[in-house]
Amino acid sequence: MDKRLSPVIGKYVLENLTVGMYDDPACVYREYIQNSADAIDKAIAQNLILKSEGYIHIQISKDKKSIVIEDNGTGIKESQVIPTLQNVAQSEKEIGKEKGFRGIGRLGGLGYCSRLVFETSYKGENTKSIMSWDAKRLQEIVHDKSKKESAEEVINTVASFYVEQEEQDKHYFKVILSGVSNQNLLEESEIKDYLKMVAPVPFDSHFTFKSKIYDELKQVNLVIDEYNVSVNTEPIYKGYTTILFDESNGRKNKIGEVKDIVFFSDFDNTGNLLFWGWHSVSDIQNERLNKINKARGLRLRKSNIQVGNENRLEGLFKDSRFNFYVIGEVYGIHLGLIPNGRRDDFEDSPIFSQFRDKLRPFCHKIQQLSYDASKMRSAVREIDEAYKMQKEVEEKLTVTGVYNKEEVDKLRVKLEDKKNKAQQAEKTLHKYGQIANDQEKGSPIKRLYDEVVKTGKASVQEISVPDWDSKPVFRTDKLSKLSKEQRKMLAKVFDVINKSLDKERAEMVIQKIEEEFK
Repeated sequence: MDKRLSPVIGKYVLENLTVGMYDDPACVYREYIQNSADAIDKAIAQNLILKSEGYIHIQISKDKKSIVIEDNGTGIKESQVIPTLQNVAQSEKEIGKEKGFRGIGRLGGLGYCSRLVFETSYKGENTKSIMSWDAKRLQEIVHDKSKKESAEEVINTVASFYVEQEEQDKHYFKVILSGVSNQNLLEESEIKDYLKMVAPVPFDSHFTFKSKIYDELKQVNLVIDEYNVSVNTEPIYKGYTTILFDESNGRKNKIGEVKDIVFFSDFDNTGNLLFWGWHSVSDIQNERLNKINKARGLRLRKSNIQVGNENRLEGLFKDSRFNFYVIGEVYGIHLGLIPNGRRDDFEDSPIFSQFRDKLRPFCHKIQQLSYDASKMRSAVREIDEAYKMQKEVEEKLTVTGVYNKEEVDKLRVKLEDKKNKAQQAEKTLHKYGQIANDQEKGSPIKRLYDEVVKTGKASVQEISVPDWDSKPVFRTDKLSKLSKEQRKMLAKVFDVINKSLDKERAEMVIQKIEEEFK
């Protein structure tokens, strides 16, 4: 005789869906923002608000240990509050089109506060629905190993629902976290930095290439979702900047600048757009950006919400470190690209396989561009160093003086070697110049070539060879107090000092001796 199965979902699943769900507690902000964004989209579609009127306001109070996230989307009908906010992993949202669809993200806050409250009102209803979760009690029950309650029993114990009067025209949804236990969630500046890279917000007006990106999106008929998000009344914009920085001795120093951006895209095997993106071309394209550049790396986004972190796409580069040689974004456009439950990657699927395979060559191009930049910069450096050495040799031979004829011979060999390297470097630059001239005007390699070459201070033609046959000036010539024989002996002493000590210390000792015998 067949017996019907009656599975019981244990209480520990609630722990996995709250504090155990995300590596970074700040992800709870992302989950609530994506739900707010969906509600705002619906409010716009229902003509409740204009697109420009939608907002997501976040209030963080470190003193009160509270977080409030509020939007003016549709809100939830009173009759739908319990099935929507109490039931777990049941959602009416359409997979692939709406940003949240699993019905678990709203539980994220339970692991980081003592009470989680949802307040909502739906236009046309004169009530405010309130769903309250006793998060502290939930954690106590889950941590009590002596009892084996089901997840359903625990939810019935810790969740409560009631209604209050509200104005009939109001529509909103509010999340309130009280008694926040995780201090990182209350660090306003850190949360702002997090949201600048994760949230679906506009580009900052100070980012020089903002208009170029929007113009390109318009040209390819793409719309990127953007919302008005604020933290403690301050509007949040994407964290991209034109200036690139380094850090030394606790100070932030400018080391480069984004000079242009490159757009790229590709399609699936049936002609549907898979992804669209952009990346930077900078005057330090050959350098790895450090963490002080908070927007560093090629970032993955879906519905303009970041998927994973700054490392998400590094596996598509031949050498992962080259992910941090640029700033940029890849937008997963295809409806078949579905973020997983943790939103740290896309769900594995044939479309995701195509996505990886087709994006990888673009990552390789970025890496090659950085290699090319390095070669061009090295070539410019070789020419500049040869020119500098020529000037230094001329100064020694005619003004400063040399120690002996042996030093002259060494200088000749070193300068000839430097000039040979400079001539090879000039050939490298010539090769890249030809490649650049064959490319379209806005190509990254041409932009890089023009940018790198103009940083050079000299050309091979400016590097002349001194007249080695003319008599050089010797360091001891100006020591008038000494006889010819004494100067010859002192020249040998100078040579020993120069060979025995580092350059700086040797010069200091020799100068002291010269001062004594002038």
